[in-house]
Amino acid sequence: MSAGTSQYRIDGPSPSVSAEALEEIGRRTFIEAFGHLYSASDLEKFLTEKHSAVAYSAVLNDPASAVWVAYGDAGDLVGYLTAGPCALPVDNMPANAGELIRFYITKQSRGAGLGGRMLERALSWLHEHFDHVYLSVYSENIKAQRLYERHGFEKIQKYFFMVGEHADPEFIMKRMTPVD
Repeated sequence: MSAGTSQYRIDGPSPSVSAEALEEIGRRTFIEAFGHLYSASDLEKFLTEKHSAVAYSAVLNDPASAVWVAYGDAGDLVGYLTAGPCALPVDNMPANAGELIRFYITKQSRGAGLGGRMLERALSWLHEHFDHVYLSVYSENIKAQRLYERHGFEKIQKYFFMVGEHADPEFIMKRMTPVD
């Protein structure tokens, strides 16, 4: 499917998707991207806390949050993105700050422009609802950092993101200037 983006359909910011479907794609894409970094117990603890149907149900039912999902040409769920109020440990966080919280696409759906299309939709929504926009990215995920930089984000601080008992070095990025 990397030939073009027309094969993908993006729904959101309020898609008709179940919390169970988000749990499945959330777990699958997180394991695909980062599962090799963690012990089985740390990974399972994190997935149970952050990628459960209960956790996604809370997001879907939160009027201050939004979800976008991407479907492949066969109708299969190939990616998702969540956004809402910022919960990152930003130094001197300003009022009315939003966050690009989760953004994952299956490996086979990367490289076709889908990520950029999803990100643009989410950023438009975030700027309609928040005065400042942040995200967190794994320090070794250079491709994601480049995507975010192309969309106006800059690294502003480091912190550790916990996956179970494992501390991942991450960057907090802030969108400095909206890019149209």
